[in-house]
Amino acid sequence: MSMPSAAELTRARTARRGVALMLVVAGLAACVLSLLDVTGGTAGDVRLFLTIGFLLLGPGWSAAGFLRRAPAAHVWLLTLGVGVATTLLAAQIMVSTVWWHPDLMLYIVTAISIPFLLRHAVVAQ
Repeated sequence: MSMPSAAELTRARTARRGVALMLVVAGLAACVLSLLDVTGGTAGDVRLFLTIGFLLLGPGWSAAGFLRRAPAAHVWLLTLGVGVATTLLAAQIMVSTVWWHPDLMLYIVTAISIPFLLRHAVVAQ
């Protein structure tokens, strides 16, 4: 097994920073569109894609950012796994407690994920 070169590590760090920053923007945009109660049409579609994209990738990327020099496949598998698990857990909590407020859960998940995403944008490993 060969060690990755310095150039490969730099490219990987830059890519991880870029993904973290895009997820921060997507999470904030999803929250803003939710606060503005955007529905229907193209704007509603954008809100749907941003929300689903952030919920599937945001919490997982904030966890995967702690992996050191892991292969990209491992990073993405952990990202999707944690994202799906977080979304399912939040939905199960809302169903079990008969407290169905997906907008508030989006805000909570975003508020928990964004500080870690910003940390990973600054200190990509």
